[in-house]
Amino acid sequence: MSFEIKRLSEENSAAVAEIEKLCFSTPWSEATISSEIKSGFSDFFGAFSEEKLAGYIGGRTIAGETEIFNVAVSPEFRRKGIAKALIEKFIETVRKKDTQVIFLEVRSSNLPAIALYEKNGFVFCGLRKNYYTNPTENALLMRLAFDGTQEFEEWDDEED
Repeated sequence: MSFEIKRLSEENSAAVAEIEKLCFSTPWSEATISSEIKSGFSDFFGAFSEEKLAGYIGGRTIAGETEIFNVAVSPEFRRKGIAKALIEKFIETVRKKDTQVIFLEVRSSNLPAIALYEKNGFVFCGLRKNYYTNPTENALLMRLAFDGTQEFEEWDDEED
């Protein structure tokens, strides 16, 4: 299967919202997605299989720091390298903006996502207790630093 990665615009908000509903227990609304895409601070990219949005990544860069909001791939398109390609495109784009560090949160039980982020150079840097709802779960805070301060820390989800 082939796919093409393109920058998303407001016109893609409904398709992104549909993927949100498929992938997350508390999805962003179409209005929130649209507002964030047009904010001027955010980068959103989508992977398209023919004309269908298969997955997306979105995040915001302010003052040399970037936060990835979400990476999501529609269930029918998973395990085809789409998330990896989206992450690589996102990193490449924000590095050109002189980003010093990228942060993201991930459910502590989402081992496939954690492994993917680690393969892309992200390391654990903190724990946010009870960050997620439906179900309540801790978030691992991960970072990818470009300023020479990238260090690996062990994490234990049972820590207080």
